[in-house]
Amino acid sequence: MKLLLVFVLLLNYLQAEQVWLVKFPYKHNYLSRIEKIFPLIDLIEYDYYQSSYIFLIPRNYASNFTHFIHQSKGSYRIIVDNTKDLLKKSRQQSKRSIASDNPLDKTYYQRFLSYDEQQDWSRLLSNSSLTNKSIRLHTIGQTYENRSLTVIEIHSKSHPRYRKGRRRKNAVFIDGGMHAREWLSIGVANYVIVQFLKLKGKDPKVKKILHYFDVFILSMMNPDGYEYSRNENRLWRKNRAPTIVSDYWSIDASCFGVDLNRNFPFQWNNTFGASPFPCSHSFSGLKPLSENEVQSVVNFLRNKTYTRHQFYAYFNLHAYGRFWLLPWTYTTLERVKNYDDLLKRSNNVASTVLNGTYKVGQASSVLYSCSGTSIDFAATLMPHAMTLELSPMYRGLPLCYDGNLRKDQNCTIGFMSGPEEIEIDGIEVFNAIVEYLYSIIQDNFV
Repeated sequence: MKLLLVFVLLLNYLQAEQVWLVKFPYKHNYLSRIEKIFPLIDLIEYDYYQSSYIFLIPRNYASNFTHFIHQSKGSYRIIVDNTKDLLKKSRQQSKRSIASDNPLDKTYYQRFLSYDEQQDWSRLLSNSSLTNKSIRLHTIGQTYENRSLTVIEIHSKSHPRYRKGRRRKNAVFIDGGMHAREWLSIGVANYVIVQFLKLKGKDPKVKKILHYFDVFILSMMNPDGYEYSRNENRLWRKNRAPTIVSDYWSIDASCFGVDLNRNFPFQWNNTFGASPFPCSHSFSGLKPLSENEVQSVVNFLRNKTYTRHQFYAYFNLHAYGRFWLLPWTYTTLERVKNYDDLLKRSNNVASTVLNGTYKVGQASSVLYSCSGTSIDFAATLMPHAMTLELSPMYRGLPLCYDGNLRKDQNCTIGFMSGPEEIEIDGIEVFNAIVEYLYSIIQDNFV
């Protein structure tokens, strides 16, 4: 019994993580040093100009990382003592409600659906007389834990010049939930689905968009990781595939999984921001395309599993920070050929639709360099690829404090945005996507 108790205590200690606010005295980039010395620390948020960072810290790193901070003449504050405590709040945010027979009912985007609820809703969209004429479902693959990756296609009658035998119709791909803890991206993707279906026959811009494009939306790209974040670890980021380490060191839960947004087959694992360590939150996998989820999306975008369309634009939804990020992510020294057009078009939408609250620019400059990302891969296939980092905005670190006074005892970090944010962000993001696509049509198709 004593041995069992010791084992349980050891297991809880190894799996426990804390969230720290760290401040350094000088405006130097400490990230590369931290990544080399402490590869299992996960950067959640940072303000380079304030030299302030929020990290997810394995508890067994605490002593050595404290020493590093003091050596660097920095300071830190623990925001969350044990991330397991976040589960109670997250479960309240995702309570099941009574399902509506109307697939466009608000209950399908006003809370965080479970994977099973998401699948039930997808089938309802496909079968309901209200939506079935505008919907096709595509199961593009299975996850390690055998969950389906379901893409919802929203379509209308093709433009006459896209008749059979002439050319393929252009398409838009939108995904959410690539990182398990970013629940808001899933809710916003669902909101976008509902709005396209509600407005397809009413709004002139939406009608024109669906005239030229079919829209494909994968709301939940990482359902295994998402379900794990709902039930075990609210700040889980990766998928749940076993790794070479987890096969013989299953005592540490962090050694499972791959960061899907470091596993795409372009400039894979060639820079900081993608980790070769399986227990890291940013583990890139042993090789590109090692993960079922990434293989499925790549094959779909390359038209290996569906051949009627040519993908033209890609919107990758993440949370958080309110950034509009353009490729490349892997380097600051090069830009995609049409970068000036992407920047001008994105800035125009951000200023007119998003009231200038999104920071627009190349991802590697606005945030940090990382490789094997979905937007870099998508940019090799199509002219328009971007990541939208949703709410909240990085506005002083951390979100919970005003100076040294804690403003909100329940406040943690931006991943914990509640379901009330889905519609608020959804309105903005839907309108931004519509304006962006409409601008493409006006300049290239009309």
